[in-house]
Order: sequence, then structure tokens, then C-alpha cells
Amino acid sequence: MPILSRLPAVSNRVRLNSMQSFLVGFLATTCLVNVTAAQALKVVETDATIVVRHDDHMVLTYNKVSPPAPSGMDPVYERSGCLHPVGSPQGLVVTEMFPVDHPHQHGIFSAWVKTTYDGQAVDFWNLAGGTGRVLHERVVSKFGDHESAGFEVDLIHRTETKPHVDVLRERWKITVYPTDGTYHCFDLQTVQTAITPKPLTVNKYHYGGIALRGPTQWLTDQDSEARKRPNLVRQPSHFLNSLGSDRIAGNHQHVQWVALSGSIAGKPVSIAVLCHADNFRAPQAARLHPTKPYFCFAPCVDGDFTIDRDHPFQGRYRYLISDTEPRGDWIDQQWHAWCGK
Repeated sequence: MPILSRLPAVSNRVRLNSMQSFLVGFLATTCLVNVTAAQALKVVETDATIVVRHDDHMVLTYNKVSPPAPSGMDPVYERSGCLHPVGSPQGLVVTEMFPVDHPHQHGIFSAWVKTTYDGQAVDFWNLAGGTGRVLHERVVSKFGDHESAGFEVDLIHRTETKPHVDVLRERWKITVYPTDGTYHCFDLQTVQTAITPKPLTVNKYHYGGIALRGPTQWLTDQDSEARKRPNLVRQPSHFLNSLGSDRIAGNHQHVQWVALSGSIAGKPVSIAVLCHADNFRAPQAARLHPTKPYFCFAPCVDGDFTIDRDHPFQGRYRYLISDTEPRGDWIDQQWHAWCGK
């Protein structure tokens, strides 16, 4: 796995008085390399998407407008306000949109499952239920400097039963960092705030939050949908978390990070998601599905909580994508450097 490069001498971080302060500054630059690399980051917006590229490589795509549902699939599953595709340095796509087994899961997305608003149950995750959904509202800003590039967008959590009510406004800040080219690195920062005077209660449930859906070909042999489709091309996939656990032992463990890995066309690729130490209920419980390439950090596992105008939900997550099997020691180093622990 790559060794992170130092910032150039012109950086303020090198004006240090001791080896200790140098190390602190070095660790703070977790994904940063140099000005030249940073200038290679580009943010390109169209009517439908925002794409961040590093040189000629797509890092991620944000969908302002949902792509159309595949032929034969109910349009109710269309979702805007999500990241897909997310790519590795070699161009392998580690996310899925409209998977045949769970068409409501879309790349990297945000949704609560069991909630209560104004006395009514609202499910923002399972779109076919028709009670709620999350959708793109507007682009707030795009940015780029010598250390990073990205964008800010607002999403709306809306009740689908009439009359429609916009319950939460969620601000995503996506920040992509330059690297040495052997991996991609970006942060997702979320702030969810109540729009109306009435609070949203997120009820205790076994999943919900910031989620990642991997490729359909990573369904396991035990998956019921995979068994229905004998012609579905499948390749091996695995989970690993910061405690060294797999998909079964790791379900609902409170962890610093989770990595999903597998093969695509015989080539290894992995995506690790780091949960910041300052997040609500950190280390957060992580839902690892027993047969599907999907997981989420789910603070709702530990009980109810309320989002209102005075108490927004906030979270920071870092994504590391590489064309290798995950190395726990390297991911541990990245988490400690990022969190300053």
C-alpha cells in the first residue's frame, strides 16, 4: 500500500520547531501530497451530475438527477442525491445503482429507515413503501485549491404521503484529496437539520444512515436473489473491519472503519469507509449484510435519537479506494492520522 508523501517546503506545515510538531503536521495531511497533484483535480458540473476527476481518472460522480431506472424496473426506485459511480485509480467501479436484488440501494447514499414525524411512520430508505425519500435539492458551491477539490450540495428528506412535507435538509460536503495515484481519497461530511418546528425521531433499528452499495456481482452464494439468477456473473467479495472481523462476526460491531473488497474481471479492488472519532455515538455500530455487498454506519442501532432545529445530526466519513485487497494496518494508520488519535 502507498506511503503518503510530504507537502512541499512552501507549506506552512513545515514551519515546525520540533520533531513532535512535525509529526503532528505530517499526520494531519493524511491524503495530501503536493500542489501539482492538487491542481490535477477537476470538478465538472453538468445539468445532471457533478464529477470529480484526478488527471484522467474519475474519482466519483454525484447525481443531481437520477439516471432512469432500467427497463422493466419500477421508476419508484429512481434516486437523486447519491454518489455513483465511484471509481478506483485503475477505473474499476466499486458502487452499484439499481442492483437487481435491492433496487432501492444506490452507490453511496443517506437514508433513515424507521423514523417518526408528526406521529406518522416514515421510511426514507425503502422507496417502494411510498412513505419517504431523499432527493437532491441544489448545488451550494464548488471549490478547489492547492490541497483539495469538491462541492457542497443540499438534499431533502421528504415525506411521500400527501401532503408532502420536507422534513430535513441535509448538507453534503464532498472533499477529494490528491494522492500519489495508487488510491483515491475523499471525505463526506453530512449535517442534517430539521426544516419544520416538528422534530424527526430516528427510532432504534438494525440499519440506516450513510450507506455503501457495492457491485451486484459481489453477491455471495448464499444470497437468495443470486440463487434465483443462475446466469448472474458473480465474483468473490469480503468484509473486514477495524476489529479484524468478517461480514458475520462484524455485524453491529462498533468500529472505526469497514472495508468492502472483491474482484472485478479478476482484478482486486477495495473501498474502506472510516468513521470519524468525533461522530455521534462513535465508534458507531456498522450493519454488515450477511450475503450482499452493502453496509452502513448505523447509530440508530443503539437506540432512538431526535433531529430538530437545535440538534442537527452531523457526521464525517472518509473513503479510501484502491486496486488491492484491504490492508488493515494501512487503514488503521489512515484512521489514526485523520482523527489525530
